[in-house]
Amino acid sequence: MEIRLLIADDHPIFLKGLKEVIEMDADLKVVVSAKNGQEALHAFQSQNVDVVVLDIDMPRMNGLEAAEAMLQIRPTLPVIFLTMHKEKAPFLKALEIGAMGYVLKENAVSDIVHAIYKAKDGDLYLSPEISAYLLKKTSALQRQSKNDLKALLTPSETHIMKLISEYKSSKEIGEELFISEKTVSNHRMNIAKKLNLTGKNSLLRFALEQNWG
Repeated sequence: MEIRLLIADDHPIFLKGLKEVIEMDADLKVVVSAKNGQEALHAFQSQNVDVVVLDIDMPRMNGLEAAEAMLQIRPTLPVIFLTMHKEKAPFLKALEIGAMGYVLKENAVSDIVHAIYKAKDGDLYLSPEISAYLLKKTSALQRQSKNDLKALLTPSETHIMKLISEYKSSKEIGEELFISEKTVSNHRMNIAKKLNLTGKNSLLRFALEQNWG
C-alpha cells in the first residue's frame, strides 16, 4: 500500500536528495516538498498525507512548531524529525510533542526509509548514533531521583523502564523478557499511572530525563 509523505527542509539540494532517496522505495511517494515550516503546515491542511518528515531548523516556523500544530489537527500523525543536533533538549522536546522518529541528517540516506516504516507502524525510530550518544548522558542528582522513584515500582516494572530507556519497543521488550507484547503494554500503563505520566512517549521521555538506564 502506498505511503504518502510530506517532507520539509530549507536546503533545496538536501530536500531534492531526500525525495529521491525516499522514492527509491516503490511504496513511498512524496506528495509535498516544503521549504519551511509555515509552507509545510499550509500544505498539510490541504493534502492527504500518511507520514510527515520535518527538519527541526527552518525559517518562518521551525519543525517543532509545525509538528505541534499538525498534531493538534491530527494527534495520531506519524512525525519524523531531521536534525543535526545530538543535544538532549531538542530531542526531549520532540518526544514531548509526540515525534515517532528522530533522524540525524548525516544518517538520513541510510535511516530515513526504515524510520518511515517504523513510524507508520506506530513504533519510535531513532538514529543509532543519537541513541548511543544520549545513553551516555548521566548525572548523580538524576540518579538519586531515579532511586527514589524506583521505590514506587515493582522489580519487573523497574526492569521494563530500563529497557524503555534503551529505546526498545514493546515488542522487543516482550521478546527479551519472554512475555507477550500485550503484557508489556499493561506494565507500561501501570507504570505511567504510578508515575502520573500521560501522553505519547511519556515513559521514554521520563526514563531519559531520569537517566533510568
